[in-house]
Formats: sequence, C-alpha cells, structure tokens
Amino acid sequence: MASVSSFRDVIANMYYNELFDELSEYIEDNPDKLESNSYRVQSPDEAALSDFDIITLDITDSPGNSILFDVIVSAEVEIAETVRRNRETDGIEQWFRISCRADLDDGIQNFQIKSVSIYNKYRESKLGRLSEYLVPIIEKEQFDNVATEFLNEFCPEALSTPMPIPVDEVVKRMGLKVEEIQLTKHFTIFGQIVFGDCTIEYYDRNERTYKPLEVSRGTILVDPNVYFMRNVGCMNNTIIHECVHWYKHRKYHELVKTYNSDALLISCRVNETTKYKQQWTPEDWMEWHANGIAPRILMPRSMTIKKIEELIKKNELLFGTYDRLNIMENVVYELADFFQVSRIAAKIRMLDLGYKEVEGVYTYVDDHFISNYSFKADSLHKNQTYSISLSDSFFEYYANPEFAKIIDSGNFIYVDGHYIINDSKYIKRLENGSIDLTDYAKLHVDECCLLFDLKLNKASKMDIVVYLDSIMFRKATPDYNRVPTFNPDKHNMEVFNRSEELKKFHEEFVEEGQHLSRTTQTFSQAVYGHIKRKGYNKVVFIEKTLLSGKHMTE
Repeated sequence: MASVSSFRDVIANMYYNELFDELSEYIEDNPDKLESNSYRVQSPDEAALSDFDIITLDITDSPGNSILFDVIVSAEVEIAETVRRNRETDGIEQWFRISCRADLDDGIQNFQIKSVSIYNKYRESKLGRLSEYLVPIIEKEQFDNVATEFLNEFCPEALSTPMPIPVDEVVKRMGLKVEEIQLTKHFTIFGQIVFGDCTIEYYDRNERTYKPLEVSRGTILVDPNVYFMRNVGCMNNTIIHECVHWYKHRKYHELVKTYNSDALLISCRVNETTKYKQQWTPEDWMEWHANGIAPRILMPRSMTIKKIEELIKKNELLFGTYDRLNIMENVVYELADFFQVSRIAAKIRMLDLGYKEVEGVYTYVDDHFISNYSFKADSLHKNQTYSISLSDSFFEYYANPEFAKIIDSGNFIYVDGHYIINDSKYIKRLENGSIDLTDYAKLHVDECCLLFDLKLNKASKMDIVVYLDSIMFRKATPDYNRVPTFNPDKHNMEVFNRSEELKKFHEEFVEEGQHLSRTTQTFSQAVYGHIKRKGYNKVVFIEKTLLSGKHMTE
C-alpha cells in the first residue's frame, strides 16, 4: 500500500504561508501576551515571528463536508523591550493554537483561519475527534452509540420497536445504490464502496476474464458469492458494512484525493493471509470500525435486548425453564431469523449483550460446528471458553508445562472441541466407532471439561479481521485473534481432582473385578482374599462388618 500523507502534511504544504501571515500578525499585535522566559527581555513590547513548526493538529468532525481543526505550532519569536533607554532583544520558543476550518469536496476548499491564541494544553473532548488522517477516533465501547447515531439519521423507527433493518431503504435514504457483481476471480473481495466516479474491473465468469465497468459515486458493489467474513455474516451485513464506510470515512478519502486522484473506493477483502501488525494503517482502523458497527446497526442494543427477552420467555414456555440448552439454541435461531442476520452474528451479539448461556450453542471449532453444550451460568467468566481447537491445544501442550502435565496424566481425552474427563459418565462410543460426549456431559461441561482463558495472540492475524473484538471469544470464526490458554486455576484443579478420583475408582473396580474372576475353592477363601487385598486386620474386619471375632481367625 502506498504511503498516506497526513492532514498535517497537507496543511503544511498548502497553507504554510497563510498560517505564517496570520500568526505573524498576532505576535506583532500581542507581544505582551507572550510567555517570555528570557532573562534579558522580561516584558516584551515588540515581537516578530521568525519561523514555526507544526507540532500536531487537533481535528474535530463537523456535519457535511466541513471540519474544524486547531493547528498546534512551535514558533521561534524575536522579542524586544526598552530597559533604561537600552534596547534589549532575545529569542524565545512559544507554542500557539491556530483555529481553522475547511470544507472537503474534491480537495480542501474554503480554508479559513478563525483565531490565534497562546497554546493552553487543556483536556480535549474525545467526541467527534479525527485522527491526523481524518479517520474518526472511535473506541469499541462507543460502537453502540455510533450505531444509534446512524439509525437516528437513517432509520429512527428501528430504535422504537424491534424490527429487521430495511437495508434497501437505508441505502436509498443515504443516497446510495447497490450493484451485485463478481469482483474477483477467486472471491477475495466481498464488497466495495465508491467515493467518486471511476472505472473498476470485474470478473466475467462466462468469458473468464476481467472487464472494465464504469461506476458512479455512492455505489456499493457486492459480490453475491462471498458472504461477510465467509461464515459470520450475510448480504445485509456486507451492505451495511459499506454504508458505515460512507457514513464515517468519506473525509479520509477526500484527504487522499488531494494527492492521489485515483483513490476512489474502499475494497473490503476476505483476507486469510493478513499478518499481525504492531502499527495499524488508516485502512485498518476503518475496517475495524465498519466490522464492529455494522452488526450493531442491524441489531440495535435496546431493541435487541427487548427481542431476546421476548424470545426467552416464549421458549421457556415451550421447553420449560430448566432446559436452557434448547431454549438458547432456539433463541439464537429465531433472533437471527428476525433480524435477518446469520446465527453466528446473532450469537455474538447475545454474548456482547451479556447472555453467557449462548456460549455453548453454534460453536465453531476446527472448521465445523460442534455439539451444543451448557454449563452453570457462574462457571464461565468473560474471556473464557470450554472449547479449543486441536491446533491450539497442540501449541498449548508444547508451550505450557502445566497443561502438558494434565494431559500426560491420561485423565482427559479430546472430544468434539473439549478436553473432557476420560470416563464413561462423560464419553461414549458411537456405532461408527467414534467418541462423543454423553448427554449428561453436554449439559454439565463445567463438571467434566477443562476451562481455557482467552488471551491475545500476537502471532495471529490482526484484530480487525473480525468485527467482534469486544466480545473476546474465539469459537464463532476460525479467524480470531485470541487463543485459549490453560491456567491451573480453582476450576481446572477441581476437574482434575475429580478425574483422579474417577481414575482411582476405576482402577479399584478393575482390580476387584480381576480378583473376583479368579477361581476360588470356597466362599471363605474368596472373603479372605478380599480382606488380605484391603489390608484389614481382625479389629478393622469386626468394625466394618459388625460380626463377632469368632467369624475370623488370624
């Protein structure tokens, strides 16, 4: 990707002279306001600007195409004063705040300097801030607020009653349009948003070649063959994803167009080879925004909670209040159907809203959905999971001696995405020879399965590859930036101790069975064999059997 010039660089290149003139005039008119630390000139009565450097820009978003920004500069100022008829001079460094505005429309238009003042480092408001690349500064905790802001403008009815978002109508209200077309040969791009009239290339499947296509500003191009994130979303999510780009990221593209007239669209790729980056680009941040905000638009917080509670009550009447597994499975299915999103997207949204019980339904591990499972609600905390892929477990085995010790005990077996106690109470062999969890185990994984903490994997793909970073769970998609890590905490030690007890019981049972299978001549000989195997003496025998001593001879 070509380097991106910051708004600071653009302003410095285009408006240095205007800034210099305005700052120079202010300094000449206000020498007494300067914060002089000179020993020679303490109360300047004259000042002149020599030069300045732009330190940073404080940029605030505004409605439409306009932006407000403060240029923070460090200036070299020559100062002077008359002391006892002697003219004293000196040079000082002074910081200034130059408040400006401009419009972004095919470049920077209507640039104005509103005021100049001595720089005072006050706490900046986080609301409406833009980065130096004009990308909104949005924390993940603000995603729901941004989604609400979006719906207030383009679909306010969705904030007063639960309803599927009318995606086509939202697109129309935004002044956009959607075209479905295959964008790449191998389906590597699932959507594009066009910020200016241009010619793109699309793939003609019939002729097996790329062809040019003229598209107009405000066009959303969607490849119907590629679903958002391949297994997390659907066409609705893809379209709203592009709408978020239009809603929040147009100013970035107006900035880029000031030095690159060909930068007219955003391509959202299905990228399975993205490597971890320590520094995110503006494009990375924009993808993170769209990935996180789009599902929250499709499932607005308050209305989604209202619908979830309605579905829970409905399914409790159907299954009874204690059948939580079937209740939650149905709730996820019906919620997805109602809001017209994928089941995984619905599950993720429920987890995000605090419904931990859905952790065990529609769980994706090792490229397939594993069997649904349930657990005590208080047994699982945020950033924890009972599921782990084979590849992750192999890595953890070699990286974590505590986990290796547990596995090497032979007390656990990997079944259907879980490390479960190797006991017939929890596992069963199917007719085809494979092993599965028993029905009891599926309802009590907290009793029999190891628990893993989800921690950031710095060797993984970037966080932006998924839109659920705030949810911090790995199972919904194979591409996730957090890996299960074993911790010998209270839960896992209790499960391990339970496995040891069952193992001991099993060994004693086998030993006893072997003893019983031996040929004995008489009943008394068999009883004596048990007494000897247990190591009982006459006193213990009498105590345990309540028989008199005459029944046993030394």
